[in-house]
Parts: sequence; structure tokens; C-alpha cells
Amino acid sequence: GPGKPAFSPRASLILPTGDFNDGFGDGSAGVQVNLPFSKQTNDWYWHWNVGLTWLERAKASFQDGDLRIVRRDRLASPFLAGSAIYRLRPMFHVMLESVLNFDETIEEFDVKRETIFTLSPGVRAGWDIGEKQVVLGVAVPITWTSEADAGLFVYASYELPFRKN
Repeated sequence: GPGKPAFSPRASLILPTGDFNDGFGDGSAGVQVNLPFSKQTNDWYWHWNVGLTWLERAKASFQDGDLRIVRRDRLASPFLAGSAIYRLRPMFHVMLESVLNFDETIEEFDVKRETIFTLSPGVRAGWDIGEKQVVLGVAVPITWTSEADAGLFVYASYELPFRKN
């Protein structure tokens, strides 16, 4: 509503989970910092986020003939995000979300930064069930790097009431 935008900074610890050898994860601990702002104007909800993902010792491997080369490097990937959500009805929202990533990855002999832009139009609907709520949503994320790619994102959420102590 009226007043200052909501601001909720956070830092998240990244644990080196997954099996690097199968291509899951970077094999490194790290930190992600987010500085999100939100503001409501009538039936519009505006969200902005700026942040950084930092991996201390990301791991990558490459084949050079019969030799397998394993490298570790420090990676820092900043990002900017924003969304506009319009409340068509109290429990039905139309959304447009976007993310601009500046991802660092390990190449054979260097660290490369790639710019990735994702635009994701979608909708979500919610239903109250007593004090609880069910939310269903669908979006079509379209991502541009050196070429465009699109997907389908479907989600369901079962939400418990927020209680103040």
C-alpha cells in the first residue's frame, strides 16, 4: 500500500551438493546475496531484486585427448530482476517477470561471462480453503543468450496461514 517499498535483504549459503561428475552442481560452496524491494500501487505489485552469486572454488573438467583436465576457479555472477503483477480479481493475477543474469562459467583456459535475459509472462490463481490457500500458476519463460529458448513452468503451492505471535 502507501508508504515506503518493502525491503528484505538476505544472504543464502550455497552448499556443494549434487554429483559434479554427472554434471549436477559446481562442486563449490558459495554465497548468494539478494536485495529485493516490493511496492504495491492500487492493483499493481512491483518487485525488484539485485544480487550476486559467488562460488569460491567452482569446478569444471575438460578432455584434452586422453587427458582429463579439472579446473577450479572463483566465480561471481551478478543479476537484476523485476516483475509486474496485476490483480485482475482478488485471487487471479497476470504476471510479467524478467531476469538479467551475467553468469560466469569456467572455460578450458579462462573464465567467461555470458549475458542471459529471461522474460516470463504468466498467470496464477488462488483458492481459500478455510484458513489455508492453494495457488496454481503457469508461465512461459523465454530465454535469450546467443539464441532464444522457451519452456513451460507450472507450479502448485499449498500455503498455511501467517500468524502473528
